[in-house]
Amino acid sequence: MHQTRAILLRRYRFSETSFVIVWLTEEYGKVKTTARSAMKQGGGLAGRLDLFSEGEIGFALSKKNDLHSLTEVVPSLSWNLLPARYLTLLAASYFSELCDLVLESLHPAPEIFELLRRALLFLQQQVPSRRAVEYFEMELAKALGIYDPSQPALVALQGLLQRVPRSREKLMKKIN
Repeated sequence: MHQTRAILLRRYRFSETSFVIVWLTEEYGKVKTTARSAMKQGGGLAGRLDLFSEGEIGFALSKKNDLHSLTEVVPSLSWNLLPARYLTLLAASYFSELCDLVLESLHPAPEIFELLRRALLFLQQQVPSRRAVEYFEMELAKALGIYDPSQPALVALQGLLQRVPRSREKLMKKIN
């Protein structure tokens, strides 16, 4: 079993009572896990699988594929949920989706973990701005080794990904 600090990037339904959870972890990079029986009444994971939340997770590696078994989640005591403002949640979604797209499973990226962690802490206190979004993109491009100071970081990210998430356009329209 492996244990590490993690941020919940995405979750989607796997079965009637289970989720697939995509985590960004401090030690292992991006990790996909199954959270079996997560939606059962009184289940041990109830209230522990909020988007963008941080905590310690335990998981067992699968020998067959890249979908591992989640064994435990201990939410961080210092974690406050993001304010339920559309703009804040849109920014958090964009940052998380970018991280998900640029990282491969089980490739450690502690600098990207820390960048996302700082961005989410920022969003707990501040409303996102154009400057904050562009700063995140620049720092992400630097961490990936694709940053060119002669052009916006978005250009480097678009070159890597072919396209950036659609949520960026919505976010920038709402910010303006």
